[in-house]
Amino acid sequence: MMQRVARQKMIAMIGCTAILSGLLAGCGSPKESSQPDAKPQSAQADPVELVFYALSPLSGTEQEMAAQWTAYVQKKHPHISFKFINATGENSVDNFILTKQPADILFGSFASFLLYKDRDLVGDMSDLVKQYKMDLGTIEKPYIDLVHHSFDGKLPLLPVYDLRLGLYYNKDVFDKFGIPYPKDGVTWEELLVTAKQLTRVDGGVTYRGLVTAAAGGGLAINQNSLGYVDPKKPDKAAIYTDSWKRYFETIVPLFTAPNYEPTRELMAGGAQLKMFEQGTAAMLLAFNSYGIFNLPSLHLNWDVASLPEMSSLRGVGAQPYPVYLGLSSTSKHKDAAFLAISALLSGEVQIDRSAKYGVFSPLKDSAAKASFGEAGMWKGKNIRAFTAQKPAAPAPAAKAEFKTIIEGELNKAFLSVVTGEKDINTALREAEEASDKAIQQQQSQQAK
Repeated sequence: MMQRVARQKMIAMIGCTAILSGLLAGCGSPKESSQPDAKPQSAQADPVELVFYALSPLSGTEQEMAAQWTAYVQKKHPHISFKFINATGENSVDNFILTKQPADILFGSFASFLLYKDRDLVGDMSDLVKQYKMDLGTIEKPYIDLVHHSFDGKLPLLPVYDLRLGLYYNKDVFDKFGIPYPKDGVTWEELLVTAKQLTRVDGGVTYRGLVTAAAGGGLAINQNSLGYVDPKKPDKAAIYTDSWKRYFETIVPLFTAPNYEPTRELMAGGAQLKMFEQGTAAMLLAFNSYGIFNLPSLHLNWDVASLPEMSSLRGVGAQPYPVYLGLSSTSKHKDAAFLAISALLSGEVQIDRSAKYGVFSPLKDSAAKASFGEAGMWKGKNIRAFTAQKPAAPAPAAKAEFKTIIEGELNKAFLSVVTGEKDINTALREAEEASDKAIQQQQSQQAK
């Protein structure tokens, strides 16, 4: 145990010195890992191959996936290996459930787990947490709360990394027009002033101040923790409200500034991203994963600032949007699956994975968060943009199928307002009416 603690302290020191001075204050030694030890010793245990089923498909070769996942688990539990299956083609979730194929660990975004919440895909790890004395206090509380709120107090999922929204910006566009770069903690109102200054036509080229890869500027994980239903009436939409109206009034003007000329085609996600990639958009709202996969190849002179804040919610970012590992309800190796999941959540593994793959750790450990900046594309960048804000509280939970319906109607409402087809009141009222109608139809079909 003393050797393990010493090793973790050394890793923490490396994580701290690798970060530019001043980015993260107080980067110290991680707490002793509270992750469970195998019993008996893993080296003496019988070999077991766990099916690692990815609801959000993994990319890379079998060897690359093994390096990202299996190798970390085998450092502590050498008897455990993974068989990777992506939820595509004949292995789609529907087919997987229909044919009752066995799985042990499930991987995916929180949204993907919610989508299949009622299909009995996941089990409950609550008893295993107690059995192996895993300290959930090492994980940021909102990630656990999100699961408890959405799965009736059970714990079928544990977060393995997080996706956070940031404000990417092209320095060359700002320099061209002599506008100061955005800073961490900028409010949406302040951002609007900057976005308007940068939305212009110059030399026959139209520049937009802000584009987004997150629908509605992050509508689904909004900082106000606005939900889609009234908790007292969970089968009724609740989006024709003063709160949602104020949200629209804050975000919509960023896309309707003079010279922006928004159209349905222009507001499509691909078109928005393309403008930033081609250098005709000054700022981009996107998850930290966007940069990992696309930015290195673009050769843009870029950096990132924190997600703009609501004036009434200073220091608050978007709601949690983690990627989770789940315990499959069909697993015949639940203990081994839990040991594998907990190993991937150990401080040592989180520090190394964060540094190598640029994924943001869900642990409270400052060294695990700081190591995010060691990933190649983030060196020298303002990674504090993703660490300075605390996540907003999760919105009130809604049934997965209702959430999908209402969110779709809300996105349509946002687009209709931005393009000038409807005013905010009309758009929200009609979106709520359309949501209720679709929910009623779904309930009627299910009752037959």
